Order: sequence, then C-alpha cells, then structure tokens
Amino acid sequence: MTQIFYVGQEIADMLADNIERHLDRYMSGDFLDMESQGGWKIPLTIHADVDQLSLLDPTGTPEAEISNSLLVGRILSGLTPALARENRIWVRLSHIEALEYTRKRWLKNINDNEKISKKIRAHFFAQTLAKCRDDHSIGRLWWNYRIAAMLLPDDPAQALSIFLERADIRSNLIERSRAGGRIPLARAILAALIANPEVRKNENAFRTFMKAINLRAAGLMFELLDQRKLDTIIKSCIERAQNTLSGQN
Repeated sequence: MTQIFYVGQEIADMLADNIERHLDRYMSGDFLDMESQGGWKIPLTIHADVDQLSLLDPTGTPEAEISNSLLVGRILSGLTPALARENRIWVRLSHIEALEYTRKRWLKNINDNEKISKKIRAHFFAQTLAKCRDDHSIGRLWWNYRIAAMLLPDDPAQALSIFLERADIRSNLIERSRAGGRIPLARAILAALIANPEVRKNENAFRTFMKAINLRAAGLMFELLDQRKLDTIIKSCIERAQNTLSGQN
C-alpha cells in the first residue's frame, strides 16, 4: 500500500494546454521523466495498492466494465465523493499509474490526430463532476462502483450488471436522469429493472419506462413517499413499458 498522489494545478493546466504536443507520449510513451521534475507527487493521506490498476481490462465489454468498476472501487475505497471530484487526482492516475490501461481502452484504432486529442481531453482529464463521473478513464469506474454500492449495498456487482448492461441504461439512470441523485427513486427503478429483464433488454421498452418515470417523478418528493405509493408509481411505469413490448408482437 502506498500513498495516493495528485498533481499540482500548474501541472494539470500544462498537460491540458499541451495535449497535441504530447501525442507521442499518450500513444506509446510515458510521462515518467516529467514526473521526476516535481509537481506530480503531492501526497494525500489515503493509501491504496495502485499497482493493481495494471489488472484493469481495456476491452470495453460490459463484463470488463463491471470487473473494472469493482476493482477500482476496492482499490480506491478510501476516496470520498468530495475527493473523487478532484481533477488533479484523476490526472495523476491516468498519466502515470493507469496510463497503459487508459491508452488501450480509449485511444486504440484511432489514426486521426484531432480525434485522438479529443479522446485524450475526455478520458485523461476530469475538470467537472460530469467528466469525473462519466468520462475519465478511472474516475468513471470509481463512480460506477460508488453509485452501485449506494443503490444496492448488499450486492453492488448486481447493480453494476444492470446499469452497465447497455450504455443507454447508465446514461438514463445516472447521467441524464435526475433519478441517480434521488436514492429512493433510483433504488426503485433498479429493483424494477432487475425484476423485469424484458423491459431493460428492449431499447424501446426501456425508453418508454424512463419517459414514464420522468413524467411521474416531476415535482414529487420521493423521499417522503411510503413504499406502497412508490411501488404503485413504478408498477404503472413498468406496465407502460410492457405495453410497448406487446405492441411489437
């Protein structure tokens, strides 16, 4: 176990301003010579076995995303949500300890320098909460696990298997929908998707379900609803989605 480090703001800004200049480093080199010059190893009080980041699977399959999220959640369990919004922590990890994984996961099979630069900006940096949660190569894995553990504390792996099954499930539940920040509602949605696999596996049915949720959720304080009322609302939304399936047959 070693201390987790982060880079100074000057280093983070320099890297973000010089992506094109460092394309060779991102594609096949490293930043170790730059790290030795200072500003790259500001210590946190948190310790972690960051060497295990070398075990991350860069294939991008749903199975890989699940196992990677579980691994990062375990390795970086000492991070708090406040720290996990800090760009400089994620910049350090993606440029040093997880550089190989990040390039294999996000820069493979791209030959256009402009597209490579856009990918680097998206997956090596995390200046906003949305970028930490949804785009950064390691940050998104930490947030996957964090959200899964909040929604299904007894079995975060099952929660991950549901909302990483397809990209639109994660984007609707976590990214675009307000449901992800409303824990009672998000837990109820997840339970409904677990109990009704035919809805989550069908794109049109799932879209109908989420549209119904967004319509019914508007203005409601789900934290104040009793479980029976919440279950009734979710059931009506599931029934709408199931009607979509019936119409396709």
